[in-house]
Amino acid sequence: HEKKVERPFEFLVEDIFNVPGVGSVVSGFVNAGEITVGSNAHVYVGPTDDGTFLKTVAKSAHIARINTSHITAGQSACLAFSLNKELRKKLRRGMVVLVENPTSTKEFDAEICVLKGEGTTIRQSYQAYVHILNVRQSAFARNIEVVNNNPIGLPPSHNASREDMEGIVLRPGSRAKVRFEFAKRPEYIRPGMRMLFRDGRVRGVGIITGIPDAVPAE
Repeated sequence: HEKKVERPFEFLVEDIFNVPGVGSVVSGFVNAGEITVGSNAHVYVGPTDDGTFLKTVAKSAHIARINTSHITAGQSACLAFSLNKELRKKLRRGMVVLVENPTSTKEFDAEICVLKGEGTTIRQSYQAYVHILNVRQSAFARNIEVVNNNPIGLPPSHNASREDMEGIVLRPGSRAKVRFEFAKRPEYIRPGMRMLFRDGRVRGVGIITGIPDAVPAE
């Protein structure tokens, strides 16, 4: 995580508490960057269900129950925000805390590899439960393109068949570029994040290659 300190601040929210006398507290992991908390530490928390971010102040931080003013990449920490009761209800797991240019998107492109498994066939409008770092949500496959270039040394997509009626069908061992769409709400993701998707059992892994329409969520 030493390399990630140079990047903009990014905190992954794993749990939410309401502490009497303090207010809203989120616990999680500092994935990148660093921040010094206090009355001038303006941050964005989100995305909420409509894709917007809440602008607030990170007023204090704790690491292992010890008060600290500075948190940095690689640490697990708690952050306290100054939010009123209405905004507090909008907090949920899977959010991020950012310092600059927050974006949210419902769609993303990923390069995936389908893992070996009995009866796995993936075609357009396939629905799976997607894990991307701390984001967990159902997503649909909107569009599938077979990939035959071979950067990671996996076998080429010999198992992907083109069935005229239903478009492309992916089978275990296939590699493809897929446009996914989240089922419920927009999330904050960026290219380079790794993903895993499952429908009961783990079906495949991938890496996010692009975000088609990341909305600046001021």
